[in-house]
Amino acid sequence: MDRAMKADPKGAGHFTEPIDLIKKLDVKLDGDRSFENLEKHRASLISTREKINTWMQGHPDDYR
Repeated sequence: MDRAMKADPKGAGHFTEPIDLIKKLDVKLDGDRSFENLEKHRASLISTREKINTWMQGHPDDYR
């Protein structure tokens, strides 16, 4: 999703908030995509997903 937002014709600047949310989550995960680490950060994963969904609902023209 991160790459798709950055490649969008509107430019990465249009997606500043969701891109920042993804960056913060990546820092928390510290590169560890193991099941155990994802489970440990489940609340952050779900929270980030919900925040991005909320942002996208405010930008319906970006849903394709």
